[in-house]
Amino acid sequence: MKVCMTLMLFFGAASLMDSSNGLDTIDYGSLIKNIYDTYGTAGIIIASSVNYQSFSRLTVWQRVTRMLSEKKIATGLVNFEQFKDRLEFYTSRTVRPLVVILFGKMEAINRFSRLAVAIDMSYPVWVFLFTAETNSDVCKFCHAPHQNLLNLRFNSEALILCCNSLIIDEWWSKTENHTNTRELGKWNDERNEIEWFTENALYSRRSSVEGRKFRVAIVKGSGYIWQKNAEVFGFLGGLLKELSRSMNFTISSIITTIGYGSWNPETSKWSGVIGSLRRNEADMAISEFSMTHKRLDMVDFTIPIAVGYARIYIQKPNGAHVKWNAYFKAFATDVWVVIIGLLVTMPLFLTLIKYKRRKFSLFPLVVEHYSYVWGIYCQQALAEFPAETPLRIVYLSIFISSLVVSAAYAASLISFLAVSSSYLPFNTVEQFAADGTYKLVVLKDSSDYDTLRTSNETIANKLMSLMKPYYQLPQTLEEGFQQVCNGRVAFITNEAMKDAVLAPMPCEIASIKTGRIETLGMIMPLRSEYTALVNFHIQRFKDNGILERLKQEYFRQEDSPELSHPPVDQWEIAPILCVLTGGFFIALVIFLMEHIFHYLRNKFRNYKIKKFSCRKDRHVHFAREAVIP
Repeated sequence: MKVCMTLMLFFGAASLMDSSNGLDTIDYGSLIKNIYDTYGTAGIIIASSVNYQSFSRLTVWQRVTRMLSEKKIATGLVNFEQFKDRLEFYTSRTVRPLVVILFGKMEAINRFSRLAVAIDMSYPVWVFLFTAETNSDVCKFCHAPHQNLLNLRFNSEALILCCNSLIIDEWWSKTENHTNTRELGKWNDERNEIEWFTENALYSRRSSVEGRKFRVAIVKGSGYIWQKNAEVFGFLGGLLKELSRSMNFTISSIITTIGYGSWNPETSKWSGVIGSLRRNEADMAISEFSMTHKRLDMVDFTIPIAVGYARIYIQKPNGAHVKWNAYFKAFATDVWVVIIGLLVTMPLFLTLIKYKRRKFSLFPLVVEHYSYVWGIYCQQALAEFPAETPLRIVYLSIFISSLVVSAAYAASLISFLAVSSSYLPFNTVEQFAADGTYKLVVLKDSSDYDTLRTSNETIANKLMSLMKPYYQLPQTLEEGFQQVCNGRVAFITNEAMKDAVLAPMPCEIASIKTGRIETLGMIMPLRSEYTALVNFHIQRFKDNGILERLKQEYFRQEDSPELSHPPVDQWEIAPILCVLTGGFFIALVIFLMEHIFHYLRNKFRNYKIKKFSCRKDRHVHFAREAVIP
């Protein structure tokens, strides 16, 4: 059920409604209903500074409330003492209320002035009805208001009806001690409705603040706005100039502050630019601020000026760089297991076949077959093709398998080494956290730091464990990307902020999305009377193309990627040279071992032959001696 509310408040003396002066000339019920429909407020509550003891007073407002109730508008009556509590109760629960106030004496105006100090006068829609009951001071004040007794603000919507006049004025205040007035409409008794003089929106009628001075705070190192020679530049610098011309304000001072602002639980204070607004040191902050729940309770955000994903930026991997394990990445792990299994089992199978057919020594036979199989996979031929059919079949299978493996390995390795690849070692935040080889940085006092620090999510805790110490975090985007290019560091920031960096990147950057979309906007003091006006002009700038022009002027224009092949230095071909050198030395060692082995074997064979010959000659000599008498 929709909770509806409109507040109607009367202030007057005890005889406020006893007189018929002012109440019988205008149908106040129809007047309130017209304003209710025009401004789209909720139901009605009638309040008075005195009790409803007068029968005539009670009769008049009973008639008004009954008429409104018949229109299905909730109505009620409360006294003045209950008004403030009732307004605070409904402020955060419904749409803005309609407040109608009747002034019959200056005493009522003064009482309301003291009450209005503690009320947000920009929240409800106000209707002030002035009636001259005992003297004309009220009417004089209505026609020529002095100072700002009603505590109105620039964004207050207050409709005024003066002492039986049919003209409806609107009041607001551009300065603290002055009330601005303008005729807005006229009550038509015949048609019983309001004839509005203009259909323009509120801020089309109040687009100027008449030269008011604003203190502007900016973030040091921001890519959206910076100061040089007492002048602001950048996308938001251009927007600030457009706002100053459209709103007609001047910049009294520009305060450059380090950091966007974060909550310090130890000091219970906000740092950075947000802290400046909270301390009333600035009237507006012109930088790109990410919107968070905690910040929304401290400052007002304008409508977004940019929307983008929060990304993790790392240095783009060098596609020409050959890693030491590149030669093993040509095949998957299971393929390597099969190949190694063949190299281990096939020589044993060959040994078993040959060992059963002939009588050989087992160990030399195993070593011989291992050297044959390894030679086949290294594209070497057999010294002698076996005559046995089973051995031929096995060797032929080994030759075919080695040919297939060699061709597949060469094709895969060439593709892996020759094609310039820039793939990332991870594609999601979870994979980045699991990788754990990168240090993480964010802008100091940024929303990203607050989000990761205060979050209870598991992934946020993992990312915080990779975070560099607070004193090592960058202050500006340039410092953050410099750390990315100088080490194994990842940088989390909004892609819209990265696009605003005009300085060339010190290296090629790659990124992955974190899945979190951030809106960037400027900030104003909490419940600032100018926030809605700034939003109105920003929306106008979006519609008429000014923002688009500023983006093209100040934002980085991404060029289409060009195919280029970076030069390869000696360190990038070091793995290839090491493999070739290692293979040469291994081959040399094997060659020397084989040569020594053959030399020793031949020497041992010759020694055995010579020894055998000596024994044979000795036996022959003994035999000859035995035969001779």
